[in-house]
Amino acid sequence: MGMGSLRGGRRCCRVRGLVDWFAAITVVVLAVLGTAAGVRAEWSAAVAAPQLNLRADPGTWAPVVGQVWQGEHLTLLAGPTPDDWYQVEAVDQTGWAYGGLLALDGVTDALGQGSSEAASSAERWVDVDRTTQTVTLYEGGVAVAAYWGAMGSDPSDDGFFATAVGTYSVYEKYWGLSWTDWGGAWVGDWVGFDPTRLNGFHTYSLDTAGQVIPGGDGPTGGCVALAPAAADQLFAFVSVGTRVEVHR
Repeated sequence: MGMGSLRGGRRCCRVRGLVDWFAAITVVVLAVLGTAAGVRAEWSAAVAAPQLNLRADPGTWAPVVGQVWQGEHLTLLAGPTPDDWYQVEAVDQTGWAYGGLLALDGVTDALGQGSSEAASSAERWVDVDRTTQTVTLYEGGVAVAAYWGAMGSDPSDDGFFATAVGTYSVYEKYWGLSWTDWGGAWVGDWVGFDPTRLNGFHTYSLDTAGQVIPGGDGPTGGCVALAPAAADQLFAFVSVGTRVEVHR
């Protein structure tokens, strides 16, 4: 029934009043739901890691659609999701970024640590403990994150298929999917540190869609395989030249 079929201006005003009332209630409900979902449009952040992947959807399983760099300012369009992802907008790209690697209005820095001049000037390096299969990220002498990692099936200290003991430096990084003949699968977030054995850090074994395959977290041919979220964080934390210490 159109507005022209309503008789009497008073009834028309009453209907309009009800419409306005329901509209106001709807706005309030949507605002509450938006707050509960964690949507914070037009909030600012800065990249707090040397390099950060932007993904098509909120998760490490989603394809990488771009990269942003430390200190770059972003606009937060939505988030956080329950697992701490934000939709962000850079100058010429939009995607989802992991919140642990963002400085939200200057409050936090990479991996959730409080920013400080001392921390920013400290050496970033990676410790690999073969006995506990733990990978720890350090800034100077302060551990800022630690992850479990699958390591080489060869238990020796220096075998070709071992995660060989020694001091190394990151020599290359590649964020896309890479094929590994040894594992017969794809891996992501490649960070090479042992060029003699072709060993490096990467995700668990993945399929072509970036999903972890069954048994993808098993022993490796010498590389250090991490859960995708951990591999993302390590990839953002290190740079070419970052020191890597492997020990028992």
